[in-house]
Amino acid sequence: MFKEINLHFRTLAEAQAGQSLDSIAVIHERFEDREVTFLRLQGLKEGPTVWLQAALHGDEYDGILACMHLLEKVDTGLLSGTIVMCPVANPEAFLAKANGNPADGVNMNRIFGNPSQDSYSYRYGRWLLGHILSQADYFIDLHGGGHYLEVCPFAMVASNRPEAFERAMQLLRDVELTAIYECSEQSKGMFINEVCRHGIPAVLLESGGGLSWEEEAVAQHVKSVLAMLGRASMLPMAPADHPSEATPYCVREITELRFEVDGLQLERASAGRILDKGELLLELVSYPEFQRKVIANPLDRALVLSIHTAASLKKGEYAVMLGKIEKNYTWKE
Repeated sequence: MFKEINLHFRTLAEAQAGQSLDSIAVIHERFEDREVTFLRLQGLKEGPTVWLQAALHGDEYDGILACMHLLEKVDTGLLSGTIVMCPVANPEAFLAKANGNPADGVNMNRIFGNPSQDSYSYRYGRWLLGHILSQADYFIDLHGGGHYLEVCPFAMVASNRPEAFERAMQLLRDVELTAIYECSEQSKGMFINEVCRHGIPAVLLESGGGLSWEEEAVAQHVKSVLAMLGRASMLPMAPADHPSEATPYCVREITELRFEVDGLQLERASAGRILDKGELLLELVSYPEFQRKVIANPLDRALVLSIHTAASLKKGEYAVMLGKIEKNYTWKE
């Protein structure tokens, strides 16, 4: 199903120096006592470098398979520039079927906020960031809800450097999305904000969720990345990739709700729905009281960006992320 790769390097720096044009290489690089796998697609022509990663949260699978499909779909003979892929950016978490590395439980997408600086995840995240900053002209981070969340197709775009933000937004011009969330410097220490702080356009794409990958979510990621590569003039833009008439919602504020009791979920709204104030988000029965509880939308008008899907739930667990809808986004040419 996937391409056989015959070029092997020990480090990304070695591949950057020695990889031939119009080729794909695999790099098995080590951090401390662990191995991280990268794939490097080198185009026939000169151009920018895109860093594409998935599974920063180890239980988000849609992006991993999307990388494998992109490996098949991208013709390096038509590629201008380089794509560096890290299909499993958090290997220990992936192997443990967990959001974070079980050794420390650190959320890898929050380490630049208020991190546990003596943790393995923090040290590894800094190492990974160093590679990104040394290689990338653009940064794309694929996410997918995880085991217990459903997400609608939306993008988070780091907005803490205006020039990098505008360049990132232009990449999304042909991508069909429900919403675009403009993330400020205060967005909890995410990778996209730290990368953007160094002047690199950075986009996080959400699609999918659940205990397995979803064909529709994988296809969404593949289509989105190909459209972004076209906008970056790295691949030819097909007629179907001409600017879309779709106008995603613009979100600048989000509200996260958590469960206040343990219990069993009875009913929920779906990701991507727009709700008025007071409409049902989640219905549950509490345990051990066995009382019916309702979580309603507290905002005047909100888009459900992600929502808890598992039958069981625990007090303090993430329930839903709501985006405050400001307007439909108007593209700037």
